[in-house]
Amino acid sequence: MKIFKSVLALSVLLTMLVACGDDSSSSVSPDSGASISDGNESSSLNKDSSSSSQKSSKNSSSSVDKKSSSSEQGNSSVGDKSSSSSAVELSSGGVLHICDDGDTLTKDRSKTITHYICENNNWVVKYTVRKDSLDSLAAIEKNKEHPNMDSLFAGYDGEYFEFEDPRDGHKYKYIEFHGYTDDIGSHATFYVMAENLNYGKKVPLGTKDFDDNVTEKLCYVDDEWFCDNHFGGLYSWAEAMNLPKVCDSVDVSSNDACKVFADSARSEEKARTIIWQGICPDGWHIMNKREWIYTNGDLRSSILWEKNAGRNTDGLAVIPTGNGYAGIHEYAYMWLPMADSITYTVTSSFTLSSKKTSIIRWVRDSFQSIRCVMDANNTLTED
Repeated sequence: MKIFKSVLALSVLLTMLVACGDDSSSSVSPDSGASISDGNESSSLNKDSSSSSQKSSKNSSSSVDKKSSSSEQGNSSVGDKSSSSSAVELSSGGVLHICDDGDTLTKDRSKTITHYICENNNWVVKYTVRKDSLDSLAAIEKNKEHPNMDSLFAGYDGEYFEFEDPRDGHKYKYIEFHGYTDDIGSHATFYVMAENLNYGKKVPLGTKDFDDNVTEKLCYVDDEWFCDNHFGGLYSWAEAMNLPKVCDSVDVSSNDACKVFADSARSEEKARTIIWQGICPDGWHIMNKREWIYTNGDLRSSILWEKNAGRNTDGLAVIPTGNGYAGIHEYAYMWLPMADSITYTVTSSFTLSSKKTSIIRWVRDSFQSIRCVMDANNTLTED
């Protein structure tokens, strides 16, 4: 009888151990992560959660650990917002389309890193960074390093003059540019700023609502040091032209708010030589197409460019200002007072592959620099 009782007790104990083992099988490791495939790459969502287990109960909440998983093609991480639950749903195509407003997502691809933000429960692109520009971007954003600008104007043998903007007291170097032009078959001269304009109120990167009554600018990586140290402000086309923001996205000739500009640039020749003040100081205008083409020489500064740095022999000291998020050391774009189509205009372009300025089409609601030219003593406008 004693032997029988012992065997019975052992059997009950074994049964309880097996039951416990089955119950614990629904536990999810905190390091497991959640992978979501869109056919080309995997994404991993990061959310703060009060629970590390995933249950099938209707009232339970699913959680995804803060650590992100990765694949050979890319990985993504979501954060910046704490939540006790995470609603993650996929469309039939496998694309993430529901999120909590304010969350962020970083998607790491082979050549780019794209940052998203959740708005109205859907992911929208905030900005994209090329990986080959991360060295300079990391130095600025993470280490807060600023480039040495001491030799920006080196290489120019002419005289630099100084102009003080009476609106804010900001001082700019400017030069007398002169040379021969085929347009009028003789030499011509004009005075042009050797620095990008830096005027207006700084607003954060990603701003969508602009005040038409105030001149607003962006600064590279949201750091006003760049605006104040020769990089100047970055403006949308309409902002630079001192027009309402709507003029970035409409046919300027069909909108009353923009028509004053369209009337001034109503022909190809007028658009090429237009004298349009925009947000330049009184007595100055935004450098037009004819003036940019005329200065097609050694315009690059001898510093900051990763490739094809200039010698600044012509004095304009053009630097690679990037687009606000990336591109410092790589490219610079400067608005022209022209509206090419409903959403396009033209810009003066400097890139790593071109030593001289190129006139190209560009969307008006991007953010670029401008140079100002003095209205007086300009023989290009006197013919």
